[in-house]
Amino acid sequence: MHASKGLRGVHVLWMVIAFFALVIGADTYFIIRAVNTFPGEEVKNSYVLGLDYNREIEVREQQEKLGWTAEAGIVNDGKTALVVRFVDRAQSPVTGLRVDASYFVAGGGRAEHQLPLIEGMPGEYRAYLDDAHAGRAEFKIVAGRGADSPTLFSASKVAVIP
Repeated sequence: MHASKGLRGVHVLWMVIAFFALVIGADTYFIIRAVNTFPGEEVKNSYVLGLDYNREIEVREQQEKLGWTAEAGIVNDGKTALVVRFVDRAQSPVTGLRVDASYFVAGGGRAEHQLPLIEGMPGEYRAYLDDAHAGRAEFKIVAGRGADSPTLFSASKVAVIP
């Protein structure tokens, strides 16, 4: 009599071990990729910002007293650009501002890109996104009156870069 060469217990054991090794390996790969592309923190110094929350409330109250509103978006007029329009309470354009923006593209790591915006039409500030990757981007926009003046207005905007 010959012993059966079919499926034996040792074969089933190795198949189960191989299956779980494959699942654990795939999970480990995806966890590492997820943590490296988005570590879960919105700002680098979240603990300090939490302690300084009262100051943040004061800044927002001062911003509300200004009465400025901003409208921001991505436009494509041959080149992709971030456009921000500022108006005051009377819906008049706010001119003569120093406007800067920073952004990062989701899934592209947490590398922040800096953009100085230039005023074209009154109250409209623009920066071209020459080297931007397509995807969902989070913009942080700050504005002040001069090069050394404090920030008078800040806002965030999520937009899709085509």
